[in-house]
Amino acid sequence: MPFISVVIPVYNVKNYLKRCVDSLLNQKYNDYEIILVDDGSTDGSGELCDLIAKKNLNIMAIHKKNGGLASARNYGLDYVKGKYVTFVDSDDWVTDDYFAFIDEHLRKYNSEIFKFGYQRVQNGELRSITIPYFKEGKYDRKRIESDILPGTVGPICLFDYSRSALMSACVCAYSVEFLNSNGIRFQSEREILSEDHLFNYKVLLRAKSAEISHKILYMYDFREGSLTKRYISNMVERKQNLLRAYKEELEKSNLFKKYEDVYYSQCVDGYYACITNECSQWGELEGEKDTERVANILNLPECCNAIKKCKKNNLKFKGRIIYWLMKNRQAKLICFLYKKVKIMECKE
Repeated sequence: MPFISVVIPVYNVKNYLKRCVDSLLNQKYNDYEIILVDDGSTDGSGELCDLIAKKNLNIMAIHKKNGGLASARNYGLDYVKGKYVTFVDSDDWVTDDYFAFIDEHLRKYNSEIFKFGYQRVQNGELRSITIPYFKEGKYDRKRIESDILPGTVGPICLFDYSRSALMSACVCAYSVEFLNSNGIRFQSEREILSEDHLFNYKVLLRAKSAEISHKILYMYDFREGSLTKRYISNMVERKQNLLRAYKEELEKSNLFKKYEDVYYSQCVDGYYACITNECSQWGELEGEKDTERVANILNLPECCNAIKKCKKNNLKFKGRIIYWLMKNRQAKLICFLYKKVKIMECKE
């Protein structure tokens, strides 16, 4: 039985897959398996998976109909044989000491979840480094609830994105026995937003042990081609599904009352993300239409309730402005200011 299983979802990434797999194969470590999950690729990626698996005994290629990232990861989880599992996206890669570092720490502490950092790469150039803002070290259940969960259930400081709880599944290693015994799987991103966040939410609400490291082990290939961010359709509905799922998980764990104010901060932050999604439209949807859509979000009873109940005593200056605009439902002003700021950022 391998110590570490790596699940790699594959969908139309023929030009990037070999780089990803080679970053794992070219390490001085042998106690692993790689599971390539072809999620109905149409560009030859599936055939490439088979070719790679044929040449490497510790690689398995499996195929399924297209179902999305969460579906592919879940499918791969059904095949893992390792004691621990990690997830690597097929257009990203890992550092040379990825396996050795994870192995050393998991064997030492036997944690149910191990978090580490990543570096963004854009157009071939190394960019920002992101690490979990929690202190490095081992956490028992008591410290998970006191130190980690408050910044996981919701932001420590609303609208402040300088510190990250790092909820991506790609920067964690998980005990397979723990995941299976608790029935933890990914929920489809086609139903909710932030499927990684909900997955880790479930993990941390149940985990009795965790370890945090600030070591950079993952390289995230960030590709973005224009001024406008990609518009997310049905975002409000999917975000509300996610927020409801968060609350259900908290209630199952009898922790809702304990983290109620930070949960509502998460809600406010979620609705603000929906607002910026609408503000990001440039072209035929801009103008009065985006103001109307933003106003619809601000008028949602769930949004109004979250604004009332969220944690707001530690807001920074920018946060106070955003909070005031949302509380007073200043849709037109929000759209105007958001676009002005984005235009200025793109000119810098």
